[in-house]
Amino acid sequence: MKIWTSKEKGDDKIIIYANETIYKANPAAEKIDEYLFNLKMQNSPTTDFFSIPLRYISEINLQEGKKYIAVIFKGDYEHFKIADDKRRNEIFEFFKQNIPGANFSLVSQSKLQSVKKPLIAIGVILAIFLWTLYIALGIEDGNEYDVIGQRYHSIAGIVLALASLGVNKIVVIFGSLFLIAGLSLRNKYKNPIIKNALTIKH
Repeated sequence: MKIWTSKEKGDDKIIIYANETIYKANPAAEKIDEYLFNLKMQNSPTTDFFSIPLRYISEINLQEGKKYIAVIFKGDYEHFKIADDKRRNEIFEFFKQNIPGANFSLVSQSKLQSVKKPLIAIGVILAIFLWTLYIALGIEDGNEYDVIGQRYHSIAGIVLALASLGVNKIVVIFGSLFLIAGLSLRNKYKNPIIKNALTIKH
């Protein structure tokens, strides 16, 4: 059984690898020693711990710039939060060396790959903006619009509702969306994903 503890704010307080299972618990700071004493007495984590058996885990990732180790299992994931870089790398290295069937790989995105999703988002926002602006200008010219079949919860219904706000408000709303998307694009371009990955074969 391997145990890591932390009293840092925001960290998972106790992380354990034992019995081919990864555990974590977050007791109050004054109860950490009590938890550790019980661990030594019982030689196994109690039901107070969140646990993920290895047989459910498909991947464990350590991404640069992130203060956690991501454990992916059964279509879900859990973050094991460790702010200290040295400790986080130590835990990942232990998993790398001790988890049966774990295959290590270094995943490094190119700058083009990293901005693909933000570019798609900007394209979608631009298309909806132009559609909304066209209808808003038509409304200001006295044209009337309605949604076929009165499906007001559809994209067309949402566009019509936005267009009814007027050109000025549309420019403000979409200007904010473009700004957010642009900042995301810049951030992704400057910081492409680099992660250490453990793929676990069962």
